[in-house]
Amino acid sequence: MAEAALVLAGVLAVLTAARVGLAAAALRRGPVVRRPGGAPGAAGTGRAAAAAAGQGPSDGAAPVTVLVAVRSGDPLMPAMLRENVASIGRTPHARLVLLVDEDDAPGRDAAAQALAVAPDLVTVVPCAPPEPGRNPKVVKLVVGLERADALVAVLDDDTVLPDGALGVARDALAAGHLVTGLPVYREQGSLWSRLVAAFVNGSALVTYLPLARVAPPVTVNGMFVLTRRDVLEGLGGFAAISGEVCDDYALARLYRDAGLTLVQTTVTHPLATTVPGPRAYARILRRWMVFSQEVLRRDLTPAMVALVVLPAVLPLLALALAVASGRPAVVAAVVAVLVSKVLAVAALRRRVPGAPRGALGVVLELVADLLTPVHAVGALVGPRRVAWRDRQIRTGPAGPVMAGDAP
Repeated sequence: MAEAALVLAGVLAVLTAARVGLAAAALRRGPVVRRPGGAPGAAGTGRAAAAAAGQGPSDGAAPVTVLVAVRSGDPLMPAMLRENVASIGRTPHARLVLLVDEDDAPGRDAAAQALAVAPDLVTVVPCAPPEPGRNPKVVKLVVGLERADALVAVLDDDTVLPDGALGVARDALAAGHLVTGLPVYREQGSLWSRLVAAFVNGSALVTYLPLARVAPPVTVNGMFVLTRRDVLEGLGGFAAISGEVCDDYALARLYRDAGLTLVQTTVTHPLATTVPGPRAYARILRRWMVFSQEVLRRDLTPAMVALVVLPAVLPLLALALAVASGRPAVVAAVVAVLVSKVLAVAALRRRVPGAPRGALGVVLELVADLLTPVHAVGALVGPRRVAWRDRQIRTGPAGPVMAGDAP
């Protein structure tokens, strides 16, 4: 067992070095855009990049509409909306459309507060309840697309676009058709909120960026995407994915199936959610694992095995074998590798403006790394339903599908 533990720890160390190195290169030079069936090209900006992509050079100045599907339930949400009003208000040719459920009084109040701050910038659109089997977020986006400008962005209601992020994303459209960014969780609130933040902060940079450098992306981070309205409408609009629960992955597949290019940028956008206790924490991680397994089931590649699956499994497995060996030196060696990983990612995160740098977050990232396989197994063997806001998701051989209201 001791030898096996050391071998696994060595593999983990090599994979960590590769992931951090690829992510650092992306942060330093910008990610490589790899088009299906074509040679890789730099995600540059300007007329040259636009010509290479077969697009016009005017996206950098094109008007953009940011669609936010609002749903109450998190006390942080109104403050996040106000932050976006301020940031988008400083972005030329940009406006904000808040899509609110007619039966969501707290959500309407939060949207009204944002409207009062900047009535020339914000539009509030009430939306009827979704039909059974429809994705509530996507149904609202269908309504919002009708009010969009030449460029349309989708932003989650718990996510903030920092100053300049929209401009960078607009320029990146010269390299492809669907642009996405990187989530960075704010370290705040309860221990459970911080543990969710640790999971994302310890994995996002060394997952999305390395994959984008070695192969065409297969999915996007749905917390923020940007595209051209005419391209999206040519694919059927948001209505084409209104029956899908994994809307970010479904949107990516919609573009990929049409031979269009996904662009993984280094634009980072902070988010924050309130996680009141262990049950809420477990529900969030279970939902994410169910969605991740859908991506792996359909699009697993050798690169994903090396850069996502193995780094998620090896920490707990190596430590368990080391402890079972009964040799303190082996345990110490494995722990050293695990600590080196979180410290390397923490150092990488220092290159990201606004990224959290607290010591507690780094410690919790180590805990999150060890818990990830537990959550993954739980998503495989647990009940075939997971909670998603006020809806239920039923899972099965064909993947997640929308079910009824949550009890």
